[in-house]
Amino acid sequence: MTGKDFRRLWISFAIATAGTGISLVAFSVYLFDDFGPWAVGSFMAAVAFARLVLLPYGGVLADKKSRVGVIRTGYGLSALGASAIVLIPDRGMGAILLCAILQGAGYALFSPAIRALLPDLVPLDGLERARGRLSATDGLFALIGPAVGGIAVTQLDPRVAIVADAMGFVLAMTVLPSLSPSSAPVRPQDARSGSFRESLRAISRVPWVSFGMAQAAAQILFGFAPSIVLIRIVADERYGSGGLGILLSTSGAAALVGTLVAARWRPRRPGLVANLGFLSYVAVELCIGFSTSLPVFVTAVFLSGIGISFHGVWWYAALSREFPSSMRGRVNSVDEWITGALEPVGMALAVPAVHLIGIEAIGVIGALAFVVAPLGVLAVRGFPGYGQPGRAGKTARVPVTEQRAEQNTAGQNTEEEKVRDH
Repeated sequence: MTGKDFRRLWISFAIATAGTGISLVAFSVYLFDDFGPWAVGSFMAAVAFARLVLLPYGGVLADKKSRVGVIRTGYGLSALGASAIVLIPDRGMGAILLCAILQGAGYALFSPAIRALLPDLVPLDGLERARGRLSATDGLFALIGPAVGGIAVTQLDPRVAIVADAMGFVLAMTVLPSLSPSSAPVRPQDARSGSFRESLRAISRVPWVSFGMAQAAAQILFGFAPSIVLIRIVADERYGSGGLGILLSTSGAAALVGTLVAARWRPRRPGLVANLGFLSYVAVELCIGFSTSLPVFVTAVFLSGIGISFHGVWWYAALSREFPSSMRGRVNSVDEWITGALEPVGMALAVPAVHLIGIEAIGVIGALAFVVAPLGVLAVRGFPGYGQPGRAGKTARVPVTEQRAEQNTAGQNTEEEKVRDH
């Protein structure tokens, strides 16, 4: 693989992400005008449900098939779901939910495949920078996309923005790098043996990975997910209609800054630094639980936005180094599935929990989650260095299973060459 292949993946990802940020607003306006607020919630729930159910299958396909082909299929399903919602003659709720499922299925295919493909396009010691570039691109369009979408739906028909999103996915399909059969990332023997359960067993055998995923689950359930809901409620009550926009914009900008820093910073113990970064979210949880001035809340959001961004870049690179290429799609789908499964649970329980024990108690529980979980996991062997204590920035070891597979493949190729020569 070459740098050109990565650039094509990056451009393709940017095109797909740009349209998604704009269409989020367009979908909401279009469905609200035609069907009411319940349709917006149903559509978003259907997208999330399809993504959650199909993510494991997307991870398996990313390890069994050509990853570029899986990404193209995912982009194609997303394009079909976006375009059909405004082009099909029957725009009943059943048809809209079907379109939502297509979009969720598209994400479930292309997301783990992109994460699994990236280490095949760049050297292992360049993963942080490559992943940081993709994450920064995602963060940038997440920040400006809704604003552009808001302008688009006021000046144009929302359907125009939705169709433009679909066309963006089609264009992204054509920009992706092309892989010849000889450079396909998955070997035939891996495709026959791969299973989702195999990846779960492999994760359980690496304590720093399994405990790290458990840490993410705890922080999402008790902290991140409830705060998504509660920060909107308290901002509106305390600071008026403009407060929420300021906080969300600050969060997006800080995440972008943190991602860019993480892409270039290579600490010797990335797990230690990332988990210390998680401690910064304690201030946000306390600001949610207890009334503070808007400048104090904005400062807490900005600092925590930078601190929690380190984990996404360094954790992904560490997973890619720890597991063989033939398993990366499934491991990444497990990592994403944890977020997808627990986030709606935490969001759904946030308001009932406030009525039951009060906003102050919820803030304290969230703050404790971001103290106990990050510091507790640091005691797990290998976690402070993400499996490579003192070796940050060096080429990671290749797992024994992949070494043997590579040797077997090399041996087979040699025999085939002898036969052709003969």
